[in-house]
Order: sequence, then structure tokens, then C-alpha cells
Amino acid sequence: MNLVEKLMTVDRKEFDKIEKKEIPSRQLSRLLGTDAKVTIQAVDGDLFGGLSASGLDKNGEVDYGRAFSTNAKIAAAGITEPNLKNEELLKYLGVATPADAAKKIFRGEINKIASEITKLSGFDNEEDMDKEIKN
Repeated sequence: MNLVEKLMTVDRKEFDKIEKKEIPSRQLSRLLGTDAKVTIQAVDGDLFGGLSASGLDKNGEVDYGRAFSTNAKIAAAGITEPNLKNEELLKYLGVATPADAAKKIFRGEINKIASEITKLSGFDNEEDMDKEIKN
């Protein structure tokens, strides 16, 4: 049986599943006064590519001055709980976008959350992936 034939034995719904994961949040725990977790999900490749590109300068080089905002956008796209797109929450926080809400709630933890979403989405470092496959 070749690889195409094997793929065609997989339930079609498996291809559409979005992987989710809970991760602890020190900042959210501090704000709420109790242990708290954030639910994240994988982000679609096209969306992830567009968000990542917002952190590049006109020459296609990483603009480190934009890195935090780019990571906030990735975090906002991948966080499902709390719902950062909730209009009432945005108004309560006095912010315009889910990315701004992410910055306000999670502060420096944004980079860690964005990194976890990146991994969950399958866009982590290829060198690390090669090492993992070899082991």
C-alpha cells in the first residue's frame, strides 16, 4: 500500500481537526488570584504566515521592534479561552483589538504563548524537529 492509499484510509474528519492545548499562565493566575490556564489552538498556515509577515521590514528581514506586537497577534489568533475577541472584554479593558487585549492581560508572557501556538501549529524550528525525528 502506497502513502496515498494509506492517507485515504484516514477518516476525513481527522484532516480538519484543530489541535488544542491548555497551558498555565502566571500572569492570568496573578490577576485572578488562583491557578489559571489558557486554552490555545493551532493556527491555520495562511493566517500564521500573514501574522508572521507583520513582523518583517520592507526588505523581508525581522524587525525586532515589531516582534512583541507580532507575537501578540499570534497569541490573539490562537487563544480560545479566555475569548480575546469578546466585545465586552475589549470594551472593559479599553482596547481596540484582541492583540491589544493579549498585551494587556498577558504582558511579557505573550512571547511564551505565541511560541506554544507556533509549536502546536507545526511551525516550530525545523532543526529541533529534525532532532526529534532522529531520536
